[in-house]
Amino acid sequence: SLRMPNPSHWRASATVDATPVLSFVDGTSRFQQSFNPAWVAPSASTRWTSGLLVRSQNCSAVAGGRCVACAGSGPRNASALSFSALLSDDNHTSSAPVFAKLSDVVFAPHDAADERGTEDPRLAYDDRTGMYYMFYTAWSVSGDIRLSLATTPDPTSASSWTRHGTVFEGPHKSAALLIRAAPPHYLFYGAGEIRVSRSSDLLRWQPGEPFLRGTAWGNANVEAGPPPLRLADGNYVFFFNSWKAAGSAYQPAWAVLDGDDPTRVLASAASPLWSPASLPWMAGAKPYTCNMPQVAFVEAAHAIGHDRFRLYFGGADAVVGSAVVSVEHARTLK
Repeated sequence: SLRMPNPSHWRASATVDATPVLSFVDGTSRFQQSFNPAWVAPSASTRWTSGLLVRSQNCSAVAGGRCVACAGSGPRNASALSFSALLSDDNHTSSAPVFAKLSDVVFAPHDAADERGTEDPRLAYDDRTGMYYMFYTAWSVSGDIRLSLATTPDPTSASSWTRHGTVFEGPHKSAALLIRAAPPHYLFYGAGEIRVSRSSDLLRWQPGEPFLRGTAWGNANVEAGPPPLRLADGNYVFFFNSWKAAGSAYQPAWAVLDGDDPTRVLASAASPLWSPASLPWMAGAKPYTCNMPQVAFVEAAHAIGHDRFRLYFGGADAVVGSAVVSVEHARTLK
């Protein structure tokens, strides 16, 4: 069965920061829509700078006004990707992380294959080779979407990218790469259902088989989040996104994957980590602007110790929010 196992031996809880970490309204982004970020792990090539690679658009929006559903061609409408450096620690819940003002585009549409946008990146770093692998959605001039891959030794720079084109044919999107110490490596991808593919070299992939469908609380649709992350016991936590139907709220979820066989789900959420209705900048309400309402969409995460994870996510497709999630196993629960 692709339905998720009973989560009774696992628990996850989230603490969501009260305000966005990147927002046009708050003056921390020059882009009116700044959302759906990828985590940039620090490396020698980034001069040990970490930060976020953020989907960026500039459709005019009014706080509390209509949701603008920003889309189209050109530098205002089409999505580009911009980098913002982390200026503070982000490994505690006592204060929100601080980032440099989002202003510099580092990856953008370049031909007819992505004229309408380079969207929704997920980034994985291979510390053996010093290479970052970015899976993203290319939206073509004709309206087709294709899962695409680009690599770089430094995602903070616009000059170092190599575009590898479409990963495999068909209208696929949203891919989270799990790099293993030895092949196979795994790609968890898809929206509606999540599928899994395997590769021996990280560049060549074939369409995979179904992996996850639906949630325990009735959201029929799921979509890949950031790359799975190691837990202290050797298993992985995989954060993903879920929604019931077109126009309904997007809610973050989680699953625990087997450390030896990541295609095996050991546990999953019984309820969402949080709901976008809880704060106005996820709902798309005043004092913030709205691109799409009722959205909390996770694409970035990294470990901060003791099975705690810092998550970054898009709110109302307009801002970047942040949360800390703690994952506990029955053996550690008191």
